[in-house]
Amino acid sequence: MNILIVDDHPLTCQGLAALLAATQAGAQVQSAYSAEQARLALQKLPRPDWIFLDINLPDDPQHELFKCLCESTWIDHTVLISADPEHRLIRKALAAGVRGFIPKTADPALVLDGFARILSGEFYVPPALAAQMHDTAAPDSRALSPRLQQVQALLLRGTANKLMARQLGLSDHTVKEYVSSVLAFHGAANRLELVLKLSKEPGVSVG
Repeated sequence: MNILIVDDHPLTCQGLAALLAATQAGAQVQSAYSAEQARLALQKLPRPDWIFLDINLPDDPQHELFKCLCESTWIDHTVLISADPEHRLIRKALAAGVRGFIPKTADPALVLDGFARILSGEFYVPPALAAQMHDTAAPDSRALSPRLQQVQALLLRGTANKLMARQLGLSDHTVKEYVSSVLAFHGAANRLELVLKLSKEPGVSVG
């Protein structure tokens, strides 16, 4: 497994790199301290299987690197890390399709648990933060990426994951990841809760 950590704080990079290298079998971890270094790293072989990204980089105030990842398949293999668990930023990342959010202040056990859940196909946000997001105003489904909007529409029709995979031409694992992202975006624990939440959202057809 090849992992790229993108963060302008060397101490954060080194600490996370040491943790992942010591706990993930065969992991090769490299660090990029700027958006420019990250772009260069993404062009080299072997390419990373996972990217841990701090979206707030000094040389990228407009988040161009994040936007670039959103326009590629990289976003499906990106985990957001930040010292500022801002709900708006997390929902934006969720809508784009990132696989999770891990605060820089998290202890090693939480980091490893979160990454294990992400590897299993879940979207991960620390439980305490997820509860806070659940209590905030419902987000607008139109913020979801086109692919996640497709998945949401099929979820609301009661489409099973396997049938969804066939209809969208995706693997079962990828569909599981996308379903997890849609549920997390809306702060829903399951399909039923998602339907109940979206039944009140204008322009969303349920059933």
